[in-house]
Amino acid sequence: MDNLGRVLLSGALCALASMSIASAEADSTNPRLWVARFPQPVTSDYVSPVREVPAGFATAVVSWNAHTPGGSWLDVQLRARIAGRWTAWYDMGRWSADYTSGFRRSVAKQTDADGNVDTDTLHLKNVANGLQVQALLHAGPGGATPLLSLVAVTTDTAQESPAADVAWGEDIDVPQRTQHVEESPNGLGGGGEAWCSPTSVSMVMGYWAALLHHPEWDADVPSSAKGTYDPVYDGCGNWPFNVAYASEHGLAGWVERLASLSDVEPYIARGVPVIASIKVARGEMQGTPYESTDGHLLVVRGFTPQGDVIVNDPAGRPGAIRRVYRRDQFTHAWQHGSGGIVYIIGPPALLQQLR
Repeated sequence: MDNLGRVLLSGALCALASMSIASAEADSTNPRLWVARFPQPVTSDYVSPVREVPAGFATAVVSWNAHTPGGSWLDVQLRARIAGRWTAWYDMGRWSADYTSGFRRSVAKQTDADGNVDTDTLHLKNVANGLQVQALLHAGPGGATPLLSLVAVTTDTAQESPAADVAWGEDIDVPQRTQHVEESPNGLGGGGEAWCSPTSVSMVMGYWAALLHHPEWDADVPSSAKGTYDPVYDGCGNWPFNVAYASEHGLAGWVERLASLSDVEPYIARGVPVIASIKVARGEMQGTPYESTDGHLLVVRGFTPQGDVIVNDPAGRPGAIRRVYRRDQFTHAWQHGSGGIVYIIGPPALLQQLR
């Protein structure tokens, strides 16, 4: 982003900071994303209104923003409406910033006649057309209560948007960080080889911290790994946990499914780097620092003038993190890998304007 872009972004954020949100619910340009924001953070159990999904869905991911001081924690649950009846409430994650509290974890072995939860994703056996979320808030040992500021649900992707090329030639200067840091070889969840997600989050947090002069938004790679670790999944790649971790530092965000890179481009055009989840089979993507991967997160920072994808790939070593991947190859690895999953992380005021 050039200096003019930085000035305009800073001005927009200052203006937005003085605005109030009239409604907790926010309309989205993505019909498969529902976002609820709370002008005053919620401090007691929350049950959302029923969200209608007329086009139907078979998978869903819930994400949230919260502050969980003093060992407090929250339990986020989701249910779906199938053929006029409701499923059971599925546990989509128990979150606390304090890993030692024992309350940060996904919930395993959730399978019934309607579907199952795979760490952070609900998979239904039949198409649903409505959903509802609840968050149960639990005080810490000293009485401190969680503060819930945002809940989002993303479902199967909608029809691909028409090509827009609105960000071709844009390259956001996101700091380059590697997952192969000194602390990582024997780290949580497999260490450096498995720290792609918290490293990507660390890069984006560092970008916003430097751009807007908020050092408290930044976190190094080992801290991000510790802050996102899920002991049940035994890894740092739980999608909503990564977004929740950034929110504990004062940023905001959500997990979203996008149908194509044309849906990523408006974020890049607004100066918002996007973290994408990909899966690469041997020979599928040229120029990677790995031959294949069953699941990998990286930062999309821009596009070449020809529309190819500029990334910060945390699997690279220092000096070889910024890379360019062919648009068609990246799209295949992303859409066939995670179904278009991305993390959107940024300052609350800016994201309020975007969704």
